[in-house]
Amino acid sequence: MRRGVAIAVVCLCLLSAGCTGLFGDNAAARETVTPAPVPTADAPTSAAQRAPGVVGDRVVNATALGRAHVRRLSNTSYRVHHTRTVMNGSGLHRRVRTRASISAGYESYTATRTISGQSVTAREIHSTWRDGRALRRTTVNGSTSTEVVADSRGIGGPPRSPRAALFFEPTFNGRLIALLSATNITSIRPGDEVIKQLYGMSLYRIKGTGSADGSAVATRPVDRVTNVSLSATVTPNGIVRSYALQYTVDNGTDTYRVTEILRYSDLGTTDVVFEDRRHRNRTTRPE
Repeated sequence: MRRGVAIAVVCLCLLSAGCTGLFGDNAAARETVTPAPVPTADAPTSAAQRAPGVVGDRVVNATALGRAHVRRLSNTSYRVHHTRTVMNGSGLHRRVRTRASISAGYESYTATRTISGQSVTAREIHSTWRDGRALRRTTVNGSTSTEVVADSRGIGGPPRSPRAALFFEPTFNGRLIALLSATNITSIRPGDEVIKQLYGMSLYRIKGTGSADGSAVATRPVDRVTNVSLSATVTPNGIVRSYALQYTVDNGTDTYRVTEILRYSDLGTTDVVFEDRRHRNRTTRPE
């Protein structure tokens, strides 16, 4: 928990420090007599290695990086934290906060999203997958409804996969590809010692300023996007462990300041604990 909080603080520091424009496959294994240790999704690699799609100081193929990110996360348990905050002259316009704990292979999960702000009716969405069934509970103005959104047996719900049954894409793959394609990447450098200690491994920091395609940065159609700043941390094997994004939106006579923070934590060690505490799934690092 302390590490998770510390990483979140670092994300915020990277956001403010880097965004002054806005806010200041196992054939080889079969031939080996002695079994080799199975690496975790976040296993250290050569410090000189760049993630897939990254060459030198450029992201030359954001899609390749996104695919590596998805592939690595599909084989491990993790927690994902995402917050998107939109501010205007009157204060908080809208905030969407998403938290999820997911087991390896999406065998079980819990996920919660809260939506608040002046422009919306406050609500909470809670989704679980266990015993081959996805349940979704939505609370609006104190009234709660529950539905079966998927059932692997096709009983009481459509036979959808666990990942497809979630109300959001937990890898944020599409968003990552869009941002890394549209943002003008200015530098890719090894992370400092503080970042290394927090994540327990070496990784790279990607920074970008401005965008050639504001429509890819904004999550909905707007008149203009300016003051784009992006700071992301990426492992050499392709997991985007975090990003911090800021940009300004002009839409008609309204101006909004948008902040997004994404963070993955507890890779390989996440417990999926359900609210009633009767079902518990634990995923540990490979021995």
